[in-house]
Amino acid sequence: MKTYLSVIFSFCILLFCATQTSVAQDFEGIIHYEIPEMTQQGMGQMPYMVKGNKVRMELNRGQQKGVMLFMPEQSKTVILIDQMNGYMTMDTETRDDINTGKDGNATQTGQTKTIAGKNCKVWKIESDGKTMEVCMAKGMGSFMMPKSPMSKGSQPDWAKKLMANEAMPLEVIAITDEGKSTKMKAVKIEEKSLSADLFKIPDGYKDMSGMMNPNQN
Repeated sequence: MKTYLSVIFSFCILLFCATQTSVAQDFEGIIHYEIPEMTQQGMGQMPYMVKGNKVRMELNRGQQKGVMLFMPEQSKTVILIDQMNGYMTMDTETRDDINTGKDGNATQTGQTKTIAGKNCKVWKIESDGKTMEVCMAKGMGSFMMPKSPMSKGSQPDWAKKLMANEAMPLEVIAITDEGKSTKMKAVKIEEKSLSADLFKIPDGYKDMSGMMNPNQN
């Protein structure tokens, strides 16, 4: 279970340190992401669901299913563990092990692409000694990941610049000395109405947040 959850966190941190906001998204529907590293671990595509200002991300690995709910109005992020009928609430203020990458830069390359039927503009991001190319599409809201509302001032300038463009990443490519490798890519986009129940903690689920503390016996 610990390894499975770490994959979820690693994926979120890989993308951006975007602040949760209460601004409604223009897009409602599902973005299906393909993540090669997760595919190699036996996971399928990652559905990223958007409704209003709420987001639901799903990861599937065999019989295991991991779900993350982003609830900006309640200032919390929840991980659902369906096979255990439980959930965990992330306390991002106390997660000192997360490096948000305060230094760095984001610039537009002038290149455009069409991914999953949507036009996007390529940005080059340099942060913490790493370089990425991210293709961002407008009109689909902004990618969300957990961020405490008390820590808005700690956002890196490059992340603020991307958030100001209100764009969604459709492709993330890592650039190293060995070349380029795709880390994430949208393979299908469905614009449709989604049930509000998908963005709530199911009735009867137990709070298992204690499992988030690595020092807990």
